[in-house]
Amino acid sequence: MARPNPNKQVVELNRTSLYWGLLLIFVLAVLFSSYIFN
Repeated sequence: MARPNPNKQVVELNRTSLYWGLLLIFVLAVLFSSYIFN
């Protein structure tokens, strides 16, 4: 049973893209708030 489970790879890929999306939203929120308050 050394064969990797494709389901697990899909879950990890979705989790990574979710983290990148949250990071992108956080950066945009910081830039937008600094643009507003200046």
